[in-house]
Amino acid sequence: MTITDLPNTADFITNERYGEYEATFSVRGTIRITIKAESLEEARSKADAMTEDEEFGLELDDAEDVSLDRVGKTRPMFLVTRDGQSMQVSHLQPGDLPRQPDERGF
Repeated sequence: MTITDLPNTADFITNERYGEYEATFSVRGTIRITIKAESLEEARSKADAMTEDEEFGLELDDAEDVSLDRVGKTRPMFLVTRDGQSMQVSHLQPGDLPRQPDERGF
């Protein structure tokens, strides 16, 4: 994919998300959970698999080191049809087509 393969952002309806900003934090902390397993090896395997889960979903028991990395404007969302599906996306991909708002609004 080259930059010229990307659709022109000016062709799309854009939700600029006025008044929305994004803060990114780095956090070092501790999470303690109970894992049900038949052996220590199985428990280690399950715990290791949890580190690969993009939706880890557990809350920190103790946040030891929290720092603010950046605060910036939230990315705009584009109304697109991608692979036949209507959606909002923050990054355009080759093949994305502009669309109009649907019955749900933006």
